[in-house]
Amino acid sequence: MKGWVGSALVLYATLLAFSLAVAADDKKGKKLDVFWTSPEMGRIALRSVALLPAATYDNDFKAEKEIEVAWGPPARTTGYRWLYSTMSKDLLRRAFGGDSVLSAVRKTVLKDARVDSLTARALCAALHTSAVFTILVDHWEQIEMEWNQTGKPSTTVGLKGALVDSTGRLLWTASGAATLEGPMHNADSGTLGVKSSGLGTEAVTGQGGAPAYQEVLAPLFTRWMTSFPARPAPQVPATPAPGGF
Repeated sequence: MKGWVGSALVLYATLLAFSLAVAADDKKGKKLDVFWTSPEMGRIALRSVALLPAATYDNDFKAEKEIEVAWGPPARTTGYRWLYSTMSKDLLRRAFGGDSVLSAVRKTVLKDARVDSLTARALCAALHTSAVFTILVDHWEQIEMEWNQTGKPSTTVGLKGALVDSTGRLLWTASGAATLEGPMHNADSGTLGVKSSGLGTEAVTGQGGAPAYQEVLAPLFTRWMTSFPARPAPQVPATPAPGGF
């Protein structure tokens, strides 16, 4: 009995330590991604996916481009043929005669983080892809320290993604956020000089600023790829047995 009680206490202590570690990780912001995959995904054979222009609340073209650049390298690991947002935008303009379709898609994504079934069918037909992938920018911010402030500059992004196929089925969604801090900025470090800007003159301290958006997006999208539905490997025909059987 004593041995059983001792084992139970050890097991409880182990589980408690694990729970505390998980809670600590959550508190530190390490578990920031939420994924959902359709049960039908295993029966669907996608070949190509079009990345649509990222939807931002202020129509930030720079953010759209940053996301396209960061999405490319991890997306190539999925095995699909990808059509990136710059090309998708150009093809949709030609197919629908202007920017009206892009504005409509942006409004839909800003509302639901995805395109609806009818829109997905029309987009896939125009782009000749098996599916479209949308990204909604929830948070896009860089915090810089003033020359007389002490603290750490930071860059934060918050994104939602949705994969919808050519029949209008929602196949996969993701929601994630990431923050990366720069080096400590000390107010008493002194200045090296001044520079002119649209707001007048600014002190130059020689200290580091907020991380580039690519430094934050790259690991975020790499995490997403651990859940993103990969293209099934092509089946290799079985080798006939000797004698043709």
